[in-house]
Amino acid sequence: MASTVQPIDNNTNFTVYSATDAALGPRPLFTQIGNKFYFIETEVKKNWHDAYATCRQMGAHLISFNTADEWVAIVSYLKYNNIDYPYWSSGCDLVKEGSHSWFPTGDPIALDIWYPGEPNNVRGVEHCDVFELYNGYPSLHDNNCESLRRYICQIH
Repeated sequence: MASTVQPIDNNTNFTVYSATDAALGPRPLFTQIGNKFYFIETEVKKNWHDAYATCRQMGAHLISFNTADEWVAIVSYLKYNNIDYPYWSSGCDLVKEGSHSWFPTGDPIALDIWYPGEPNNVRGVEHCDVFELYNGYPSLHDNNCESLRRYICQIH
């Protein structure tokens, strides 16, 4: 990893790092949250496929949540910093319809983090999973992969 750029806030344990091998223009900043590093896009919206490709160009993947600790750390960080947008996650059922998993690992979405009634594949076109404070409730829900959303990349 790279050198420390600056702490986000003296009252937090989050540290910002710059990726050393970023393939995109100015090097994106990755924030250490827990024991992983994340790039949180707060301005540009992309469809799921383009967001995934952008993360890969940074040497990262779209965010996935494999443990409750990861989930709590990200939700806490976003709430603390007043970041409230819908974000693409790596979750999808593109490999096997109706079976949502984290892409590209194929690990099933095992945590109980779905918004009630989700995933629901409205009109048969919702195959990519969005993470957000949905009606004030941090959760996942499926969405059309062509919708434009912000995204969070994670370095494993």
